[in-house]
Amino acid sequence: MVIQGAKINKTAPYWVSTVIFGLFLSFFLVDLSHAEEVIITNSTMSENDRRFEYPLKVLKKALNHTISGVGDFRLEPYPDKLSRKRTLHELIKGTMTIFVTPTRREWEEKTIPIRIPIRKGLLGYRLFLIRDGAQSKFSQIKDVQELKNMRVGSGAQWSTTKALQELGFSVTGGTDYEGLFTMLNFGRFDYFPRGVNEIFNEFDTRKIKFPMMQIEEKLALYLPLPTYFFVTPKRPDLAIRLQKGLMGMVADGTLDKLFYEYHGEFLDRANLQNRKIFSLANPDLTKETPFDQKELWLKP
Repeated sequence: MVIQGAKINKTAPYWVSTVIFGLFLSFFLVDLSHAEEVIITNSTMSENDRRFEYPLKVLKKALNHTISGVGDFRLEPYPDKLSRKRTLHELIKGTMTIFVTPTRREWEEKTIPIRIPIRKGLLGYRLFLIRDGAQSKFSQIKDVQELKNMRVGSGAQWSTTKALQELGFSVTGGTDYEGLFTMLNFGRFDYFPRGVNEIFNEFDTRKIKFPMMQIEEKLALYLPLPTYFFVTPKRPDLAIRLQKGLMGMVADGTLDKLFYEYHGEFLDRANLQNRKIFSLANPDLTKETPFDQKELWLKP
């Protein structure tokens, strides 16, 4: 092995040279053993996109739970904005390390899913962004078929979109996250269902740009949709570490504490107990979905 920059005095005794070389080598190896692992994960889709703040906080805490004996890490966002299909490809390839997203069958089959719903299923409780003046129309809705007859907006490659289409909703897909708010503003669809954890930030940060947009007051849609971390199949060791860290957070109450710290205000504003909630089964969930672990799910 050639180590650049190591200069040994040839006139010194052999043992001196050996000690110097040994010390240099030991420092080199110690440095490697404490090397910081870089984990490539979600990037935001716009400057107003705050959807990943909470999941990344959970990810950091879960990895910190297992830092002893494993090593330090650094989270970095993927440098480009990717579609879900491209993200899956990069995750399989290993250029993306961990990605957090609502689950779908294909992702569970092709990557390593950590089946702990970090949002406790909150994303499945959907409120609607609508246009000003449409509230009276929504207040008259009696059953889910009437919602299916209206035009619903959603991201073209989102897990929600696939499920809604299979359930018979009339979905208008958009390829750009910010563009969906513009599409609603111009009447391309009647309502834009958003998770309780999403809708209030989205509304508050865009109400000046879209003054005709409002949050529907009477209804909610429940479509079970757990949010998981997905790990590249190239790193089963990292998946074991993350699973262990998340289970530790569940056991000591850290995950619940963080969840309510981030979402308690949203739950209050959602007022789910006073809304008419239409519950649907999600046809894209696998049999491994941990519904039997009641402590992992929200009970509004």
